[in-house]
Amino acid sequence: MLFFAAALSLVLATPAIAFPSNLTARDDLTCVHCGTTSDATLSDCQALVQPDTWAAAWAGDSNTCHWSSATPGWYNNKAYNVACHGNCCAYYSPYPGRSATLDQEITRQRAASLLGCGATDVNKINGLEIAEADRSGVCLSNGDGCGDCFDDNDFEASCA
Repeated sequence: MLFFAAALSLVLATPAIAFPSNLTARDDLTCVHCGTTSDATLSDCQALVQPDTWAAAWAGDSNTCHWSSATPGWYNNKAYNVACHGNCCAYYSPYPGRSATLDQEITRQRAASLLGCGATDVNKINGLEIAEADRSGVCLSNGDGCGDCFDDNDFEASCA
């Protein structure tokens, strides 16, 4: 019985560990697609998502780029190159027709969640994280990733 109580306590404590209190509800349910864009250097991305590096590199909405996807008829959609370090850039795009919600810390955490897409043996990474609630995407890629991050079925598909 004591083991059951300890196990139940651990299970009940897990959400508090897994989801820090400063994350918004829209970030609780996400999906990740690895291998969707041009490769970035994994070690540069690991450095980029460190809080101090991220804060120094943060461009917010000042660096825009555009992407299109013919399949659903999405043309000239705005995305943001929010931060770069070395051969790694983070991009953010709202779902087409929706407004951008750029929060420096939440975007950093979303970018950091993509580090699992990295291939340590070749020091490369690329991936896309989609928040299910608002369908916005955060992508790690090299410096030419804007269009390539959001222009395919990975951004169009649902997380389910």
